[in-house]
Amino acid sequence: MESALPFNVKAHLLRRRESDDKKNTKIAMMTHMPAVYNQQFSHAPIINGDIYGGVHNNIRGSALDSLQFLYQHAAMGAMHESEERCPPPLCHPGTRDVVISRVIGWYLDKHGRKKIMWVHAPLGYGKTAVAGTVKERLDAMELDFDSPVGATFFFWRSSAERNSPARFIITLAYQLAQSIPELCRGLEVAIKSKPGIVKMALEYQLIELIVKPFISLPDLDTMPNRLVIVDGIDECINSDRESLVEKKYAEDQEVVQIRVLDLIHRLQSHHLPLSFLILSRPEAWIKRHLESRPLRDVVEPVDLYEVGDHVNDVKRFVRAELSRIAESFGLERVEEEWPEEEALVRKSEGHMVYAATVIRHIDDEYSDPRQLLKGIIENAPAHRPDISHSTPFSSLYELYRQIMRSCPGRNRSLMMEVLGEVLVAGSFYDLVFEDTRYNVALGVLDRLSRRPPGSGVKALRPLHAVLWVGRGNEDSRIDKLFIHSSFTEFLESPHLSFEFAVDANKAKARLLSTMLDRMTSVITDTSGSKLEDDVVLALNNWNWLWEHGKETFLKSKTTYSDLMNKVIALDLMACIIQTYCSLPPGLYNYDCSPLYCLFEPGKPSEFFVKSMELDGCPDTLSIAQKVTSHTRSSLDSAFTFILQPTTPLALSKDAVKYLARECALHLDEVTSQPDWREHKVVRALGTPGPNRIDLCREIVDVLYERLEDSEGATKYNLLKHIYKVMVREKNPILESEDHPFNRISWIDEPESESDYESDSESLTSSTDSDEE
Repeated sequence: MESALPFNVKAHLLRRRESDDKKNTKIAMMTHMPAVYNQQFSHAPIINGDIYGGVHNNIRGSALDSLQFLYQHAAMGAMHESEERCPPPLCHPGTRDVVISRVIGWYLDKHGRKKIMWVHAPLGYGKTAVAGTVKERLDAMELDFDSPVGATFFFWRSSAERNSPARFIITLAYQLAQSIPELCRGLEVAIKSKPGIVKMALEYQLIELIVKPFISLPDLDTMPNRLVIVDGIDECINSDRESLVEKKYAEDQEVVQIRVLDLIHRLQSHHLPLSFLILSRPEAWIKRHLESRPLRDVVEPVDLYEVGDHVNDVKRFVRAELSRIAESFGLERVEEEWPEEEALVRKSEGHMVYAATVIRHIDDEYSDPRQLLKGIIENAPAHRPDISHSTPFSSLYELYRQIMRSCPGRNRSLMMEVLGEVLVAGSFYDLVFEDTRYNVALGVLDRLSRRPPGSGVKALRPLHAVLWVGRGNEDSRIDKLFIHSSFTEFLESPHLSFEFAVDANKAKARLLSTMLDRMTSVITDTSGSKLEDDVVLALNNWNWLWEHGKETFLKSKTTYSDLMNKVIALDLMACIIQTYCSLPPGLYNYDCSPLYCLFEPGKPSEFFVKSMELDGCPDTLSIAQKVTSHTRSSLDSAFTFILQPTTPLALSKDAVKYLARECALHLDEVTSQPDWREHKVVRALGTPGPNRIDLCREIVDVLYERLEDSEGATKYNLLKHIYKVMVREKNPILESEDHPFNRISWIDEPESESDYESDSESLTSSTDSDEE
């Protein structure tokens, strides 16, 4: 990736319009913003938006339905023209021309034997910008066919939909169908015959959604070749479909990255009219796999580090940017105003990210850019310490240290504290904020941490060279503040950052402790005013921070005991209820609530105890018993209260869906007890409040869907028991035409004798209790 560089907006828009006319599509045009040479920059939601790339006018009826189906399951943010990546990373004009020309020449060579090109380089050498520029230049070329780039996928480790291959095949199929409308017929057949294909193995999706639609075409042999661009395979770190918890990446990122490479190789082996441009860091396992016998005959490797004149590329960029800054400050002669220009080019050593970071640092409207540049050059050590395997990175990390040291000393501790929070917010799973704009989110964190208003934003303001903060970046997202991932790695590596190292685990522990403190104010009453935003932040995130701490900071018995006592002191029932009630529609991108970790895997009451190995210490055993009892009783009371509310209880549709699934998981533990029919949650399910028909229906549906699992027999008896209680009580829910038991054909069939007697005794006991 490269950093922010100037961009000819008019020329870009003209090329896009001409391309749109050729393809007869509707494409969401880019706004008048400068190009950003970084994939992390985003101001937009991950999924919502237009169908990028357009829908061809000759697609009709069910074919359009097929496209819509794929659109709903595709990773829209992974596409070149997505809103999440707008404006897309592009190379500075006149730079990286050698490698770009080589890629385009390889693609256009009709007699080329190798259909996969692997462009590799270390972090920060502009791989993503090269990929985007190749796409733009091919779109602008006058070819005898439309859409030369058939599909793109930009992996990104910070995005849940882009750091996993889960949506990889569907996203490629969606874009290929737009580039080649004739594929829609084959897609329609596949989707109609296999509506559950989105849940099937990627290798199976590949055959059904791409290979079969292609080979069904009558003119396959004469079809023009399309390019598929896959960038950042090393950013694919998660094997789950939509991972909700942090995983040990090192254990499975190699496997999942090799799987993506094998998917590409498998596609290539079918001899479809497709070529593949893949870009990544030269990780050892990626290099070894691509050089293995099955792939080396079809892969053309290109070392970006060795191709082209990087020093002259940086020189061209630096000259253009210094001229721009000089003009904006009213300076006349670049040579006279920037005597350190040559020194900057020399120190960059062909490393574009170094030069771009310096440019951002000196482009400060409140300072003299000439003095800032002079300070960077003069304060750099003559001999760099050997702190990195790559010499250019040594100078980059020294530059980062210089930038950090330039921040006012009196604010440094606060700056490091806020940087820790930003690291946590932008880590793999992200903190959940109602408003993700960084200035708003930092304001919430200020209130949570009891800092003066505006402290967080003010603390980060001097870091505009490495963070998307300050003027013009008001809409930057809290989880995407880092301009380049090398700065993240710098902060998290003490041997690189020295006194500026940030311990993300300590930041998580501090945030968790602060959230638990804030949650002491939560009460059960749901009829009062709206919860404060920092309380909502705490309710939505404490559970996840605890889950993430199991392998790190919660290994400390002191930390564990302190935090556990805070949990025991909470009105946990009220916190659970308010979490569901305060969840706005559309806040959460996952198929679960913020409390999901409490229920999966294992019994909810064991969630906290499993976070450490009990060592037999009386104090440890005592606190474990207390928290287990507290959690179980709180969950029982919370679900009972929600099913039979005594005060008005407003739940969004999402909250009802999450509640149903998680109540069903809690019932797994409840029904493991011999007297489960007498349990208050089971009783509440049989006699729910008049406004809880939607929730009851959802719970019954979930139990019904899970009949085939290992506890299916218990759920069978549970459903029958709930139905019997409702019939006996003449519950108005059963008067509804769409009541939840309508589709269960066996609900009125007699049970086994033992079950029947057990149910009869339970019902009699329940009646006697009610009469008393």
